[in-house]
Amino acid sequence: MIDKKQQPKQPVIEWDQGTAHDFFISYSVLKDPKKFGVRSAWASGMRARLQAEDKAILDEALMVINQPTMWLYSLPQPKDVESCLAALSQVPAESRLATLTRCPAQEDKCSSAQQLLIAVSKRGSWNDDDLESLGTLYAKIKPNHHGPSREDLKIILTWWAEAEKYGEKYLRALRHYYEVFFKEEEQRIIPKLRSALEYTKERSKHLTSIELIEEVSHGIRYEGIPDIKKITLIPSYWISPFVMIGNTNKQHQLLRFGARPAEDSLVPGEPIPDALRVSLKALADPTRLRILRYLHQEPLTMAELTKRLRLRMPTVIHHLSALRLAGLVLIHVEAGDKRRQRFSARAEGLDTALQSLKAFLESDQEPE
Repeated sequence: MIDKKQQPKQPVIEWDQGTAHDFFISYSVLKDPKKFGVRSAWASGMRARLQAEDKAILDEALMVINQPTMWLYSLPQPKDVESCLAALSQVPAESRLATLTRCPAQEDKCSSAQQLLIAVSKRGSWNDDDLESLGTLYAKIKPNHHGPSREDLKIILTWWAEAEKYGEKYLRALRHYYEVFFKEEEQRIIPKLRSALEYTKERSKHLTSIELIEEVSHGIRYEGIPDIKKITLIPSYWISPFVMIGNTNKQHQLLRFGARPAEDSLVPGEPIPDALRVSLKALADPTRLRILRYLHQEPLTMAELTKRLRLRMPTVIHHLSALRLAGLVLIHVEAGDKRRQRFSARAEGLDTALQSLKAFLESDQEPE
């Protein structure tokens, strides 16, 4: 527990819920299963249930829309998939992209990229100048990340130039995806999400806000959050053990956190829990064991860890991603103008892995 005399400023915690969040997240997981530790063959099989056109539309939507977190947050309860799709159908087709990609409360404060895309939508076409400008704007938004490729930028601009057409196609693809896959999945995860929300609310009575965030995020420790006054926590079965963060404004953060129980598997009927399988895979690599040993001794930045290991940074990032997926590293996020992340070993993650292994070995359930 943090010493209350020294604890940093604590944001207010609020709650939100709804299976519609997992509905959109689930397709991202199926499209990029390795990132989430999911078997690629199973993910491909689920996507194969879709018609080719619908699959292509949903794939492109991950670039154009990604996660409509702000829009989902703005919806009234129960925020299940049927009510979500009904609400989206009430939005004019030509306005669906604009509705899904920005928070209504910020319509007068659109980013430069958003303003460019809205102009393209009103014009109904795009040109090479738009292509170059959009690439430059995305590069400024995330200077240290690889932005969309030139072909991806063309897809984004085409969607906005033909907003009504793609607004209709996207809604149709979402409906088909719900019918062929997520409708049954929704019923499976409803009780899990309800239990996770109740458990997290109970934990909030005994932890500070920052301690609670560290727990539900499976290893993100904020070293002070000076600008954020309120955080809305939203449980997600599909995103475990990661988090997805969005902001309604500079002082209000939406944090969707992984709420899948350690004994569960994302693949229905899979006898080996995801957390156990991913942890054992992470610990089986000698480089990752070296990383954990270094991080157990002291917190290190990416640059410091790279120097210790004498490896290229992309290689270290790959190994840290595997350890993060297994919940074995703690990420220290320092607030301020220049954020500098440090990493340390997460003892709770190792304890969970050992407990999960012990529970599995002692289980009466017959492995398939």
